[in-house]
Amino acid sequence: MPSITLGELAGTLGLSFNGDPALRLEGINSLDAAGAGELSFIVSAKYADTLTSTGAAAVIVPAALAEQAPCATLISDNPYLTYARVSHLFREPVREAPGVASGAVIEEGAVVADSARIGHGAVISAGASIGADCSIGANCYIGPGTVIGAGTHLFANVTIYHDCVLGENCRLQSGVVIGGEGFGYARDGAAGWQRINQVGRVVIGDRVEIGAGTTVDRGAIADTVIEDGVILDNLIMIAHNVHIGRNTAIAACTGIAGSAVIGADCTIGGSVNINGHISICDKAHVTAVSFVMRSITEPGAYSSGIPAESNRKWNRTLARLRRLDQSRSR
Repeated sequence: MPSITLGELAGTLGLSFNGDPALRLEGINSLDAAGAGELSFIVSAKYADTLTSTGAAAVIVPAALAEQAPCATLISDNPYLTYARVSHLFREPVREAPGVASGAVIEEGAVVADSARIGHGAVISAGASIGADCSIGANCYIGPGTVIGAGTHLFANVTIYHDCVLGENCRLQSGVVIGGEGFGYARDGAAGWQRINQVGRVVIGDRVEIGAGTTVDRGAIADTVIEDGVILDNLIMIAHNVHIGRNTAIAACTGIAGSAVIGADCTIGGSVNINGHISICDKAHVTAVSFVMRSITEPGAYSSGIPAESNRKWNRTLARLRRLDQSRSR
């Protein structure tokens, strides 16, 4: 694991600091667990008590809390963002040599850049294109005609169906499925259901990150689109023809029904349900466990989840709710 001095770190990040510039830092830890040689961070005065008792060698702090630190400090206007950047400096990235591992299958007509890495058991289908410096993990499947941009990293067991497009510098965690058939069926009387052939694609922009087990269905006719910079957590379901705007973040276990449109710079909390064929404007923020049934047209925060209470208190609340119609009549 690499180490860096306080002075070098401040220079790399463009920050001012207090303390010995030769102080050597070898890792990152939480405020309450950090010890000698470790760097930590604090984002607000809410955690000031933990700051004053920390054993860290140095702490990333906002200027207002710098004097309360019992150790060296790096002064940042946004300590959490600084921490995010620092997190890449203390661990050398795993760099696998380019090439095709044993057991991988590159079908005739596929194009794989010389600098790409194809893992054991991966399948690159005919007509697929893998860009420079890509890493395709073990047992991934890349369907015919799919295009993957330079620098994109697929962890093991990712499946991308035919004719999809991934931009540059994306990261897809294990178990992601891109381009599966959308849930499209027409009633056929007593015969049950007639499957609708889903002929659209999935088109994903640059710098998109997708968590483990998330699925993105292909479009029914037009494409399902995820724009640049979107981040998706684990176990999210994105249905056919959904459109997600740039730099939007969506937390785990959210489900988005078909043809919903979500704007840019939105945040969607965990376990949110979003109806199909509605739109959410730019810079809307939906809190966890909400159910978005109608379009949102104004930026701001939206909630519909009910916080948990003790069972006894919830039963009383429910009883009152059941009497609302009677109370209104009176």
